[in-house]
Amino acid sequence: MVKREIKGRYLIAFLLTASVFVLGIFLGIIISDFKTSKIYGYERDLMTNFLTQDLESDLLISHPCDFVNSSFVSQELFGVGDRLSALEKDLGKTNEQVLSLKKYYMVLQVKDYLFFKNFNEKCSGKFILNLFFYSNDHKICEKCEDQGFVLSYARAKNDKLRTYSFDVDLDTPIIKYLMSRYNVTAVPAVIFNDKVYNEFINTQKAEKIIEDLK
Repeated sequence: MVKREIKGRYLIAFLLTASVFVLGIFLGIIISDFKTSKIYGYERDLMTNFLTQDLESDLLISHPCDFVNSSFVSQELFGVGDRLSALEKDLGKTNEQVLSLKKYYMVLQVKDYLFFKNFNEKCSGKFILNLFFYSNDHKICEKCEDQGFVLSYARAKNDKLRTYSFDVDLDTPIIKYLMSRYNVTAVPAVIFNDKVYNEFINTQKAEKIIEDLK
């Protein structure tokens, strides 16, 4: 009887352990599916913004100075960037779906950059356009994360500053072209209105550069 009771307890313990294990796997699948659905949702948002940017381009050609402060101009771009950063934290910066979404977001950024560059040239606009090239590999760039914080702080203080961040690890033709166009030779690299700084820019220097461009 005692042996049967002991065997029964072992069996119960085994079943409980197995149940917890299966439940853990099940919850992991649910969480993974939830995060994946978030990515697909963000992709749909980006597609909407992408189509909006095409509309903006057409409007800029016909009425170049009328729409920069209207609802037609994307106000969601940097919010999407913040959500992408959140996904990087959730799924990891090397996750394939995150990288795919980042490439799509990169294209959206370039279109927005070209829109405001055109606006500045044709309408005497005063927007300060800031390109930031970085790497998530700390062996390649120890200061890139710090540079990102500096530029985020600067952007929060200046409503005319528009910052576009490009991950050089994506190694896409667009990024290669931009790096060649602006002679980017190291990361972090920071560009303010076509002026290139192949170095880390601290808060004080960034504020001085921005103030001189206003």
